[in-house]
Amino acid sequence: MLNLKLSFISLMTGCCIFVSAQTSRSELLAHMDLASGNYCNYPNPTGHITAPPAGYEPFYVTHYGRHGARYMTDDDHYKYVIGKMDTAQIRGLLTETGKEILCRLKVAAENAFHRDGDLTQLGGQQHRAIAHRLCVNYPSLMKQPICVKANSSTVRRCMLSMANFCLELKTMNPLLTIMMDASEHDMYYLLPNDSISIPESETDGPLYEKLDKFCHKMLNGHRLMGVLFNDAKAATEYIDDYRFADGLWNIASDMSCLPELNLTFDDLLTEDELIDGFRAYNASWCLWEGLMPGSRHNYYAIYPLLMNFLNEADLAVASGKPSVRLRFGHDSVVLPFSFIMGFKEAIHGTDDMENLHKQFTIFRLIPMAGNIQWIFFRKQDSDDVLVKFLMNENETSIPIETDCYPFYHWKDVSAYYRKMLKDANITYKKTK
Repeated sequence: MLNLKLSFISLMTGCCIFVSAQTSRSELLAHMDLASGNYCNYPNPTGHITAPPAGYEPFYVTHYGRHGARYMTDDDHYKYVIGKMDTAQIRGLLTETGKEILCRLKVAAENAFHRDGDLTQLGGQQHRAIAHRLCVNYPSLMKQPICVKANSSTVRRCMLSMANFCLELKTMNPLLTIMMDASEHDMYYLLPNDSISIPESETDGPLYEKLDKFCHKMLNGHRLMGVLFNDAKAATEYIDDYRFADGLWNIASDMSCLPELNLTFDDLLTEDELIDGFRAYNASWCLWEGLMPGSRHNYYAIYPLLMNFLNEADLAVASGKPSVRLRFGHDSVVLPFSFIMGFKEAIHGTDDMENLHKQFTIFRLIPMAGNIQWIFFRKQDSDDVLVKFLMNENETSIPIETDCYPFYHWKDVSAYYRKMLKDANITYKKTK
């Protein structure tokens, strides 16, 4: 009866948290920065930190974080939008608004030249702030002369994110021993592992057809064509209005990563257009990563990361030595990783693309510098190890019963996820 009561309390706690995490149009209108989706800047965590049960102290942190704010990963959107508007200017098709927007676009493009995907100043600041809070929130661990091991994707923005994070840790505690590495040797778990065989889904294709129609509806560009061109019909003869609107939405969203430019396109795109662009990409990410019912389970490619977390945590627990383990990579890992762990923020995907954003939102999961942390606690003269889970530094739940939420018994957590891995029956593609 006690276990049943505790399970009920845990379930109700999770439900209450989920309801509060639902997204309404009024919330988006009040915080339009959220409409930039995975371009969204890292939100300040709630600041609520539940104290562990009496006698328990933190001794191990294991982490995976997305790189911080960045430039767009290529200049395709700039090339398409500016190229078409340049042609329109030559043909005398640009309105006065169109001419002014074109000038703004060229300023942004010049700043982004040869900086495809690079970390911005803000991106470095985001990781230093996360590292700073780690030290402030868990001083009994982070003030010790412990070892910090960090690995990152070999992509520059990830390496620089790691460097900023570790630099702040060292600033906060010069006694830390920090080891950083970025090598192909570790890409099998730091990136989606493309060697894993993923079963096909008969409904995956129809879902992508549905997504294509949905995205074209959300990013139709009809109003924009009328604002920027004095003859919208003539302009659409050589401009794909969907691709054009998609490019403008991405450029406008990326400006939040570059506050020093003091450049915005929010006066061009309406609130509805910004929100609709977010809805299109929200649905896209849900399907791309296999989080939408009926889709191909692309999240299988993240199972090696889960295995790495489990194995290294077991070693840390067995060693008895306090330590910190950091990993730096991409949104294409953080999102499916949060899903396979069963975080409440990630498991409510639906193929109802019109309403998906009301219960599944990428800005809660993969903002710039988005991260997952497991914090481990132990008590002297006890074999019981507790762990709690943080999504972007906020305490979250996993689908396991516990009598001390938000803390879970490590033996239960390890058994649950290891059974998940066993049941997945992962196989690898044959190579020559």
